[in-house]
Amino acid sequence: MRSTITILMTGIMLASTAMAGNVTALRPAINDAAAKHGVDPVLMEAIIRHESANATSSAARRKNNLAGIMGRRGQRKYETKEACVQDLAQLLAKYRAKGRVTVPQIARVYCASTGSWIRHVNGYMSQIRKGKYGALEKQGSAE
Repeated sequence: MRSTITILMTGIMLASTAMAGNVTALRPAINDAAAKHGVDPVLMEAIIRHESANATSSAARRKNNLAGIMGRRGQRKYETKEACVQDLAQLLAKYRAKGRVTVPQIARVYCASTGSWIRHVNGYMSQIRKGKYGALEKQGSAE
């Protein structure tokens, strides 16, 4: 019985790691979009991880919508996940231009349940910075 539980838990942990890797693989797109629009790539990745359950949600799979971005008819559909990443960067840049730069300030216009959203996004940001999903690339060059 104990070995069955261990095997099951190991399988769940491996599946969870693989799911988290779906977002980690998007880091080049996240970093490019963040640099282009002057926003924090860690914030972008944290929003994506939270909103899409590490790129496994129905919207992420069916609509390439990693960030829970809404349109007039519900969740927007994107041709690619990278297109959604670009849209998220543009949206965060618009918020920044209006003085919304902290997670709580962004939450007030981004989502309905601000308390849990703030906790989750801040939690992901902390995990990302601590290297839970792999080392972050250094921004800029060291020339």
